[in-house]
Amino acid sequence: MTKKTEINFGIDSKLEIRDANKKAGFIGQIAGYAIVFNKPSVPNAPFIEYIAPTALDNVDLSDVLALYNHDYANVLGRVDAGTLKLSIDNIGLHFVLDMPDTTVGHDVYNNIKAGNLKGMSFGFVVADGGDSWQQGVSKPIRTINQLQTLGEISVVSKPAYDDTSINVTRSIKQFEDERTRKYKEKVRAYLDGLSD
Repeated sequence: MTKKTEINFGIDSKLEIRDANKKAGFIGQIAGYAIVFNKPSVPNAPFIEYIAPTALDNVDLSDVLALYNHDYANVLGRVDAGTLKLSIDNIGLHFVLDMPDTTVGHDVYNNIKAGNLKGMSFGFVVADGGDSWQQGVSKPIRTINQLQTLGEISVVSKPAYDDTSINVTRSIKQFEDERTRKYKEKVRAYLDGLSD
């Protein structure tokens, strides 16, 4: 089975604008966190998701793109071009992006300055066995412990689960089926205990 790229919930990353030291071909910089460790996803998703601090261990970040709204037609920068810089710290994945002097670059930059855009999201593939599930108080909780790849980070208009892959759907179904099976086993054991 081919793994599909997932789109993460996104975070309110408090994007920072940097106008000083503009380079030729760029209108300024933005910076913030594309991934924050150990923080819950937005509450309106069908499950709550956390990214563990181990999720980026040994992940190749040399070809990551910066996009607007996960659209590969709206490239804002990339690591291998030197226009996107990524660093991992104890908070998460920090980025600094040189904003291009393009129509989409100006639109995104001005919308960030106006406060219309303030969230980040990312597209990724989970490593085999790289996530775990447990039942939370109100909904299932998924913890992503290890990514296989990180393809892109995106400035987004509304940080949310814009798209999920069949892998997530299958994983949550397996989790719920296992929970149902364990419940039925407990009921059966209880009823067997009554008949003794």
